[in-house]
Amino acid sequence: MDTTVHFDYTIIGAGAAGICLAVNLTKQGNSVMLIESGLPEISEIHQRLNEVVLTGKHMNGISSGRKRVIGGTTVAWGGQSLPFSPIDFEKRDWVENSGWPISYKEISPFYIRANQFMGIHDHGYFCDSSLKKIKLKNPGFDKSIFDYHISKWAKEPNFKILYSDYLEKNVFTLYNASIDKLFAKNGRIKSIDIINSDLHKTRIQVNHLILATGGVESTRILLGHPELFDLNGQYEKIGKGFMDHPCLNIGHIEPYNDFRLQRYFNTHIYKGYKQSIRLSLNQKTQIDKKILNGSVSLFFETESCNDLFSQLKSLKKKFSVNALLKLSSNINKIPKIIYAYIFKSFIFKSSAKATISLMIEQESTPSSYLILSDELDHLHQRKIAVNWDISDATWKTVIEIASLLKSELEHLNFGKVVYQKSITADYKGWKNLLSDVNHHMGGLKMSSDKTTGVVDQNLKIWGIENLHIASTAVFPTSSHSNPTLTLLALCCRLADHLSNK
Repeated sequence: MDTTVHFDYTIIGAGAAGICLAVNLTKQGNSVMLIESGLPEISEIHQRLNEVVLTGKHMNGISSGRKRVIGGTTVAWGGQSLPFSPIDFEKRDWVENSGWPISYKEISPFYIRANQFMGIHDHGYFCDSSLKKIKLKNPGFDKSIFDYHISKWAKEPNFKILYSDYLEKNVFTLYNASIDKLFAKNGRIKSIDIINSDLHKTRIQVNHLILATGGVESTRILLGHPELFDLNGQYEKIGKGFMDHPCLNIGHIEPYNDFRLQRYFNTHIYKGYKQSIRLSLNQKTQIDKKILNGSVSLFFETESCNDLFSQLKSLKKKFSVNALLKLSSNINKIPKIIYAYIFKSFIFKSSAKATISLMIEQESTPSSYLILSDELDHLHQRKIAVNWDISDATWKTVIEIASLLKSELEHLNFGKVVYQKSITADYKGWKNLLSDVNHHMGGLKMSSDKTTGVVDQNLKIWGIENLHIASTAVFPTSSHSNPTLTLLALCCRLADHLSNK
């Protein structure tokens, strides 16, 4: 490459955030260089750069759940879309470190843009009209306790596929290039050193730098540059308040009518788009009971040999006499599956077990943090050490949701709710029940002033004029919902802010 060519914006990371910013900024007339540490396809040597040192609670996806590749983690995710709730942006006196420097009202228009960027053009999630489109209505849940709503899934979740043609024509994309060093002078980033897998380095001059390297890597890069920060204690804030979404299966439902239960809780289809059903805590309940946000999903599980819906789909795609003969042994169950799909717009799985799963907001606390370890990766850079810790507020929320859910489901005659014996307030080993879900957030908190966070309301590093962070690391709180849509909304907002400066 010609290192004398200067771009308006240099974006590090070609995942969801980097691609969103590159597309939006170039459409607004800016020149963009997009730099990715991985290759166009996933490679083992680049994936090894995601290795971490675990010092706290075990995390299953902290390394494997991140992808160093053009497209980032979108090459592997399902594409689920759900905005945060208004209360998530507010200061809550019972939630440590809560409160965003922007409101739900400010970000709401950008949620619409983020949906469009994902190829999801219908914005409604919580309104009656969005339920009506999938031939549903609230079956009677107390609206002061639970919000009965949908989440949506993109038809094409892989941003590399979705935007490859646009990127090739409009964005200079450099891959196999990891950040090695940032150089600053007079409060501005002047240049960066990048390094490839063969340890060759190149220095690039930058006008404006944006780190879009994910919730963990963004923090690791800044932890390696203490000289960029002044002496007001800002560097010590980096990495603090690391979050994921603690999840667990708490039990199951023994339904009185499995068709009715799945109609209200199994996956629905609208114009070819998959839509999931969730129950999330209403803000009144959160306020009254002083608990965190959280949501409930039901998963209908069958053994693969008994999954007639999947077998029917496979037969439709590719006819096979053996597959047809296999289905014929369950011919009496097939009409109900077809009726559910065609006339009621949902997937019905015969004889499925209804598992109850919770996704809980994690409180942002100093005991959950990221720091640099003494171990080096093959680029001779220090690996990140992850000390994931979960406060008691999470378990309190689990117990409250379990109690409220059992009452509501049984009152509405969905069935008998059966919980694991461990779902009790005094269970001592509750942390071991919770698992991560690759939703890495926090560590570079967005704040209204430099004494309480790392980036300002426009994602600019406090004290550095031309360095912005576009990752979930800036989230002050985590809500219960998948973070990608909120991140994309912040990226659309940032692109407008930068273009209008």
